[in-house]
Amino acid sequence: MLARKLSLGSRLLFVSGSSNMKMSLQLPAIVRLENAAKTTVYHWCEEVGRIVEEYGVKELQSVLPLLTDTLFELHAQSGWSLRTLTKANNPRDFDMVAHLLSPRGPVVHLCYKLLGDSTIKYEFPLSYIPVQNNINFRSFLCSGKLQYHPHVRVPSSLVLNAFEYYIMNFLYYLVNPNLQKYATNSCGSDSVYFTILEDYLQYFLPCNGCDPEMIPVPSQMSYGSTGYATPPKSRYETSTRQMTPSLLKKSSLTPSSSGAGTSSLAAERTSHHDAWRTMMILQAINELWLSHVTSKENSNLQAGSPPRTQINVLQAVVFLPSLDHLRAVRVLVKHLHYFSNSVGPNIISGMDELKRTVWTYFQKKLYVFLRHTLEHWPLDASFRLFLETWLSYIQPWRYVSSTQKGNDGDKVVDWKWQNFVAENLLFYTLFLQKIILRFLRVELSSPKNSLMLYRISKVYSQRNLKEMISIVERSLSDSLSPFKSGISPHIAVNVRQYINDLENPSFNYVPLFGQETTLQIRTILACSARVKSNLRKSIQPEKLGKKRSILSWLSDWFMLSGSSDSDENGEDLKKALNHLEQSSSQLAALFEVEIPSEPEPDSVLQTTYGSPSIFRTPVRGWQNSTSEGSLLASPLSPQKRYDLTYRGNPDTQPIRSYEIAFLVRMFHQICSNINDKFGPELEQSYERNDFLGRVVRQLLTPPATYQEVIKKHGTPKVIQKRLGPRLCLRKLASQQVVGYTLGILVLSYTFGFAPEILCLLVVSCACAVIFVRASYETWRESGGRICIDVADTDTDHN
Repeated sequence: MLARKLSLGSRLLFVSGSSNMKMSLQLPAIVRLENAAKTTVYHWCEEVGRIVEEYGVKELQSVLPLLTDTLFELHAQSGWSLRTLTKANNPRDFDMVAHLLSPRGPVVHLCYKLLGDSTIKYEFPLSYIPVQNNINFRSFLCSGKLQYHPHVRVPSSLVLNAFEYYIMNFLYYLVNPNLQKYATNSCGSDSVYFTILEDYLQYFLPCNGCDPEMIPVPSQMSYGSTGYATPPKSRYETSTRQMTPSLLKKSSLTPSSSGAGTSSLAAERTSHHDAWRTMMILQAINELWLSHVTSKENSNLQAGSPPRTQINVLQAVVFLPSLDHLRAVRVLVKHLHYFSNSVGPNIISGMDELKRTVWTYFQKKLYVFLRHTLEHWPLDASFRLFLETWLSYIQPWRYVSSTQKGNDGDKVVDWKWQNFVAENLLFYTLFLQKIILRFLRVELSSPKNSLMLYRISKVYSQRNLKEMISIVERSLSDSLSPFKSGISPHIAVNVRQYINDLENPSFNYVPLFGQETTLQIRTILACSARVKSNLRKSIQPEKLGKKRSILSWLSDWFMLSGSSDSDENGEDLKKALNHLEQSSSQLAALFEVEIPSEPEPDSVLQTTYGSPSIFRTPVRGWQNSTSEGSLLASPLSPQKRYDLTYRGNPDTQPIRSYEIAFLVRMFHQICSNINDKFGPELEQSYERNDFLGRVVRQLLTPPATYQEVIKKHGTPKVIQKRLGPRLCLRKLASQQVVGYTLGILVLSYTFGFAPEILCLLVVSCACAVIFVRASYETWRESGGRICIDVADTDTDHN
């Protein structure tokens, strides 16, 4: 009997389970996806995987736009913040999202299923592409990829297949101006977005010889005419190189170029099958990440332009990449080095052809992007990210093998990289010259700035690199033949053409090892010597082991965390001094100049980072230089002095040296809670004209206005804000007040007074002072009115 009941129950459970599965299958895929969006991220990802496996192409057609909208916050503004989700804060969701969007995950599999139907197309707005003039419209028109607005003869969108549509939205997510709210709280390379980005690059741009799995080429994709077409010829095949948005060339896959006996037609078909996704991703990255600045805007910022013109251009150009944007470009640069360096001796497939010509396709856009970023990046420590991106590009020898990661110091640069140095001469020379001018405008005693200077000098001190740059520069001289310069004739002929392709024809090249740059190096070495002298003076007491006074011990005890901060500050100063010493010796050896002797320490200048030491350090001989106008005309010139004042929120000013840090933070938290809760009542009492209002005005801080700077995109906006009457106890956090209080407590304990009586006495005295001041204010106002009334009365009697 029991067995029969169990059998019946199991059958009922099976029937109910199967009925639930049928009901779920009967629901449209879009409804199931919307219902799953109301649950957790983990269950939503699971449901997406089940939907992709259970439904056909017809049902899945409408799923992809909803997926991209949810993932990348295109319209719904309800995404998952892919730039803030990390494995540390939520490992379960991180792994699930990484699997969902992986190259072999459900979403990419969904795109492959939709590719089976050639009629399924999606529209990607052209307004999402930063610089529409840079798009090869002719190519898109030939392939039918442009969709026109019904009433305006202007293309409004790109018609893409499922894979193209997904990749474009994935890349646009990083530069979407409406999503820059993540710019301040982004987790950087630890986020799931960068994990997926690296997976895509490793899969679709393989460096280990394993090409991605082949899938059928989508129909209506003619690689001879589409935007993902042919790469230009090799740089040494012609002296007049044209920069075209092409990646794969039919004529380049001939037996003569590949070195094999296969026919060009067979090679072309193979290249279409194994490289069309890679070509599409590369062009999408080029258009969405590197096309924010046009070549015309970049040419207006070249060296030699009038200062007035430069100022006007700086005010007109408002684009500045976010930290995540720049971080993604660095990931791209490093991987493209691995990708291009993994090419074999023979060109046997389309992927091999891409490896050979990928930098020809990206060079100009990357140059304009980095040049513009260098011109506009603020003078702060975040410049380190740009610096590492630039250094990664000019060191392709570091990225030959992913298993052997070399350092950029104490390394011999092989002469096989001479061609790369010649093709990218401006990256090595012009960028360094502009960065040197930048370091003349920042605080060299800052550990972060000194580290960046050391990183540059360490890279350029690699053996053979200076000789390579010098040889290429000598080839630019008209009076010197290529054979005398030691460079191959093909490179010598084309070096000037490379410069003309990257810069305006009127660009005036300044040699890196010429007199002008050497003078700048002498200047920065003189500034470095002055800063090193001051740093040694600050570090010397610690090295001598001087005994600390009782007052300093008490100060550290009151500050609690002040001792550890002081120790960390001392270590930072030692690191800054070490970096400046090494960078000075390396720069002096690189440019063959002498290291200036260190002057006497400047007692006026403070050497802790954040103090304007070099801003007040005049360098002898700089005034007579030919570059006087270019540097001293800058508002950040070392010769000028400015009185800097704090114009932000007065309640959140930086903690002073005479204040106790933890007390400042504690009192600020207490006052903020009180002001937020009783703000209207406090303001109403403050505005009263009676005696109670005068008492309240003795207790509260008067209203104030301050400026808040908002830095989102382009020119920072300054907003005026008002603070009403509020309670502020910050004055009680000063070391003087705490010292007096402790002194009174010690005296009271010595003479036998109870603490309760002492506290009551202090409070009574404070109340008496407030009462007397309020009474005096009342008497003064009433006395003024009486005098005026008497004078008026006397005037009337007369």
